[in-house]
Amino acid sequence: MDIAPGITVNGIHITTEVINEEVQYNPAPSYFDAKYQAMQALVIRELLCQEAANNNIAVDANDPDGAIDELLEGALKITVHDENELAEYYEQNKQRFVTSPLLQVSHILYLAPPEDDAGYAEAKLKAEIALKRIQKSPELFESIAKSESACSTSGEGGRLGQISKGQTMPMFEAALMDMGEGDLSAAPVATEVGYHIIKVHKRAEGKQLPYDAVAEKIAEYLEAESWNNAFNKYIKFLADKADISGFELK
Repeated sequence: MDIAPGITVNGIHITTEVINEEVQYNPAPSYFDAKYQAMQALVIRELLCQEAANNNIAVDANDPDGAIDELLEGALKITVHDENELAEYYEQNKQRFVTSPLLQVSHILYLAPPEDDAGYAEAKLKAEIALKRIQKSPELFESIAKSESACSTSGEGGRLGQISKGQTMPMFEAALMDMGEGDLSAAPVATEVGYHIIKVHKRAEGKQLPYDAVAEKIAEYLEAESWNNAFNKYIKFLADKADISGFELK
């Protein structure tokens, strides 16, 4: 999709300078994505400000959030879920309400950033050699960690202590959560910092949380979901009747 240098919303021009200023508030994987998100945010803000004015709501050009909030409060119809609906959601989504497994883990790190192709390949080779040695003689794990690991845990034989979900890098976690108690990673695990050999000493599985412990969170989630759905429909309604050029609102 081509991004035009400027946008108009019902004749109101959003300049390139304003768009570029907004980009910093929209972190994204690429500059293109960040710029698209910035333009989208500006178009939505302009649509809401214009609709607020059309509804005789005073809009402060320097701080329009109050007017937008007032507009949305009257325009959005949010579904309030009763106790039976919350309990039904819990029963249908029990797998979402399980605590994270808790694992005692050690690792050996062969450090290399992915952008260093030669270094990354060398780190992989070193990890493969070390892993074969450990597979033949498991008692070597700690000594190899102390002598070869680039992690600060090398002095403790690579011990990371207890780990649950959300505490390690995504690629490390994905490999770790598939491992059982006593397992050694079948192959070196690649992450953005290099290659790891992972060992799981103990694993305690997660536990099912009772309904009473999560009912409030379910209510909050469903309310937020209802708000988002109503908001998206309202923005589509405003966009469909607006004259927008220089940008296609998805």
